[in-house]
Amino acid sequence: MAKRESQSSVLTFIIIFVIIIVGVFLMVFFALRGNSPSSSVNSNEGKVVPSSTIQQLSDIPMSNIKNSLSTKASTALQSVSYPSPLTKNGLPEVLYVGAEYCPFCAAERWALIVALSKFGSFSNLHYTKSSSSDIDPNTATFSFYGSKYTSKYISFVPVETYTNVADASGGYTPLQSLTSSESSLFNHFDAPPYVSSSNAGSIPFVDIANKYILIGAQYVPDVLQSKNWSEILSAISTSNSSISNDILSASGYLIQDICKATNGQPSNICSEI
Repeated sequence: MAKRESQSSVLTFIIIFVIIIVGVFLMVFFALRGNSPSSSVNSNEGKVVPSSTIQQLSDIPMSNIKNSLSTKASTALQSVSYPSPLTKNGLPEVLYVGAEYCPFCAAERWALIVALSKFGSFSNLHYTKSSSSDIDPNTATFSFYGSKYTSKYISFVPVETYTNVADASGGYTPLQSLTSSESSLFNHFDAPPYVSSSNAGSIPFVDIANKYILIGAQYVPDVLQSKNWSEILSAISTSNSSISNDILSASGYLIQDICKATNGQPSNICSEI
């Protein structure tokens, strides 16, 4: 009888030991899974972008940007005329109108941040994604809402009109509103003859000093599909790929036109493009 009880105790110990081992295995498995790129995309959303990441975008060499321009992978801005220049605080103004849900805005922000970082510096950018139910869903990007931009060459005025959170009406929850003067410019330029009537009111919209405008993204966002922020940043920082050609050539066109608005300042940037 004692022998049978001893065997039973050993069997119980083995079963408990196996359960513990399986439990530890599952914990490690899910911990590693939680660090996968797809989980990283979800966990970053809404967080402040670290200064180190902003610096990486700022540090992309002008030579890489210039070389990407030769690929003509993205679209140049339109040259326009307007009775008065667009300025703020005595500096040429770059006005951006977009929305967090918009996949084309998601793509364009990458190029804008690279370009604008050559003239000043960002802080308090936030990670976000485009809508999960639009085309090219969940495109990894940044939000300009609440961000700060400092420059002695240009003023940057971003307006994120809606979040990426759906509302009961089938649209998205409002975020920021255009001022009356911003609405006037948006309605003037984001309409024929600058864009077809079917595309009037499109975003993203960028106005550089009332001299150059962009209606819609400079490249299609599908190149960023299934990539998280780190993967996109790595691609534009280190590789000659579709992602780097699209984003860097787009930023090159922006830099060229901003340099024209600033009369070639800063010279160390504008002389390189």
